[in-house]
Amino acid sequence: MGLDPRASLPPPGTVLGGRYRLTRLVAEGGMGAVFEAHDEQAGRSVALKLLQPELSADRDVRRRFRRESSVLTALDHPNIVQVLDIGAGGAGDDEQLFSVMELLAGETLAERLAREGSLTPAALLPILEEIAAGLGAAHEHGVIHGDLKPANVFLVAPAGTVKLLDFGLSKILGLERLTRTGELIGTPAYMAPELLTGKGELDERIDTYALGVMTYECLAGRPPFSGNVPGKLMMAIVMGQATPLGELAPALSADVTEVVMAAMSRDRERRFHSARALARAFRDAR
Repeated sequence: MGLDPRASLPPPGTVLGGRYRLTRLVAEGGMGAVFEAHDEQAGRSVALKLLQPELSADRDVRRRFRRESSVLTALDHPNIVQVLDIGAGGAGDDEQLFSVMELLAGETLAERLAREGSLTPAALLPILEEIAAGLGAAHEHGVIHGDLKPANVFLVAPAGTVKLLDFGLSKILGLERLTRTGELIGTPAYMAPELLTGKGELDERIDTYALGVMTYECLAGRPPFSGNVPGKLMMAIVMGQATPLGELAPALSADVTEVVMAAMSRDRERRFHSARALARAFRDAR
């Protein structure tokens, strides 16, 4: 069964790449959709992420997707979701790009926070350390995640291993980001100020910043920046106008709050030089 180029998403039962039979739609977002699929060649279930048709129609997007996916396929680390294959359904300008990943069972960090509200430093530490390990491995390969947030951190059950998801906005040696009609794609609440202002070279410290924001959210039970007015939200981020963590979580030690606020400093020179350095400082601050 092939793709109908007029349909936004292929129906269950569609076979992509001659081997991946779509079983069910798991999630759909602005960039694409994730299906559970059966790999009929390997005889196993996988997760298949299909890029939205309007993005797949852009030849530059197709070129970058293939190049970046090939780099991500080479990232072999226990804290990064394994990319197994990349491919396309259809032909020419009507093809829809997809990537195939290991199928995970468990929940995202966002789902855990929605259920529990917040985490203690002791509960957060192993999660933070595994996130930092995955980011460190990616950074060593010249890959920056670019959209780190609780929804892109998966807590595998029952082992509890942490897997980083969705490197679709990643920087591969030069920050060529997938865009939609010139719009910067990402989640503003976790974006470093330099991403919003466009000033200065972008490097792995945008991920360190996002990890600091996530750490704040896990401990406080709410993100440091929120709001329904994009302009005001972005201005608060650029100006560093977050409520001090100690005011929202007074039981935390001063050392812990100092580490978190340093990680999300508006001045990137004051942030930790790496995600692993942030995790070590958090462990020592407890």
